[in-house]
Amino acid sequence: MRTLLHYCRRNMFIPLSFLVIVSGTLGYRILEGYTWLDAFYMTCITVATVGFREVHDLSPGGKLFTVGLIVAGLSTVVIAATRIGEDMITLTTLKRRERMERRNRELKNHYILCGYGRMGRVIAEHLRQENVDFVVVDNRADVAEAIWEGGGYAVVGDATADETLERAGVHAARGLVTVLSKDAENVFVVLTASQLNPDLVIVARANNDEAIPKLYRAGATTVINPYESAGARIAQTVLRPAVTDFMQVVSGKMGLEVGIEQVEIQAGSSLAGISLRDSNLRQLTNAMIVAIRKASNQQMLFNPDPSTVLEKEDILIAIGNKRALDKLAELARAPA
Repeated sequence: MRTLLHYCRRNMFIPLSFLVIVSGTLGYRILEGYTWLDAFYMTCITVATVGFREVHDLSPGGKLFTVGLIVAGLSTVVIAATRIGEDMITLTTLKRRERMERRNRELKNHYILCGYGRMGRVIAEHLRQENVDFVVVDNRADVAEAIWEGGGYAVVGDATADETLERAGVHAARGLVTVLSKDAENVFVVLTASQLNPDLVIVARANNDEAIPKLYRAGATTVINPYESAGARIAQTVLRPAVTDFMQVVSGKMGLEVGIEQVEIQAGSSLAGISLRDSNLRQLTNAMIVAIRKASNQQMLFNPDPSTVLEKEDILIAIGNKRALDKLAELARAPA
């Protein structure tokens, strides 16, 4: 009851509409001598402008009263009904948003994508191709609606705010990508996310070189300047087209089932403690190990020597088809 009274105070056209109906009923009762039911019925059809015939022929005074009632009804009842309809649509949207965001809280080891502009859409498409769960954070409700319609995850809000990232499941996330249009916003996102989840892998966009050290200080794991990356790729395409073709094959853009993957050697894996030569990975998996990032010193070994000893938490960078990479990941896991 208290909620209803509060709503009526907020939408003053509701009590005004009730007053119009009461006044109309009394007016027809007094001016035309209608019964209470006929007076109420006449008021309702007049306010609703449905065009039914009068209960009885009206006197000149009754006709003038009816004209005034129509004007009052159009200015109150119709507006009240319109606002009620708008509020119902808004409430439905909010309920749906709450329901969708409850799904976000159930995610584990997912990724958060802050910003859904041209770059964000490209990143999202690649994440979908990899069949990984990710939540888009954007302050445009229509963007979130479109993502929800497609079965994805989205949060409407300011990506720099703690509450927004928490609704996106930052505490349970594996990584975060921020590609907002302003460097200052990306710095705030990185700073907020790194404080909420210190273990988060954070990749940030930098539009200017001056922002790169700030993003690293804020807690970014990797900072990418898209203009430099695009320029370098264009130059490589001109100078070394065959290399570019190879990278397109690896990235899957040419439709071939070849990819590049990173695989971590878990404690207890059969690979831990043996050399690359003795592991026979090429024969067992048909995957090609192109680099190893050592866990001991984070050094990246390109084209590693066959005598290199594999250790737990080392990360293998491998190229191969899906079956080969899946087999490699299976060998790198600890036995169940």
